[in-house]
Amino acid sequence: MARERKRKVALPRLRLLLAAIVLFASCDSTVYHRFAPVESNGWHAGDTLSFLYGGNGVVNAGVALAVQLRYAAGYKYKNLYARVETLIADSCVLSVDTLCCAMYDDDGRRMGSTAGAMYQNGSEKLLLPASCADTLLFKVSHMMDDEILCGIFDVGIELTAVRD
Repeated sequence: MARERKRKVALPRLRLLLAAIVLFASCDSTVYHRFAPVESNGWHAGDTLSFLYGGNGVVNAGVALAVQLRYAAGYKYKNLYARVETLIADSCVLSVDTLCCAMYDDDGRRMGSTAGAMYQNGSEKLLLPASCADTLLFKVSHMMDDEILCGIFDVGIELTAVRD
């Protein structure tokens, strides 16, 4: 009899736990997240990486943009400044912004997630201006003093929906 009561109590708890897991799994606000590889000999100052996003009207609702980096432990700078151009249909410039990807915190510890000797980190988020365009093109280039940045493997962008 006691076992039957425990089962009756455990079953609703299990259902509640499964409902919570499904709810949290569906709360991801990322609408676009892509990486592009950098040439093996480094990211040259003239190299611009392009990302095409078919918005499906999400930009009207508010979207935040962040630059993402995958880089080697030997990357020699504390940060990376990236220029991000947002265009509508490859011609009309919607915005041009500078984003900073901090690689170290104030105490000198490396930031971001790691897989062995490779790290992944992102910039601060930038709220994009509202647009009725269905397609946006993002062009990313670095703004560092060095002509060639060694130790950068991939550059990406992440768009997240902004909720009120």
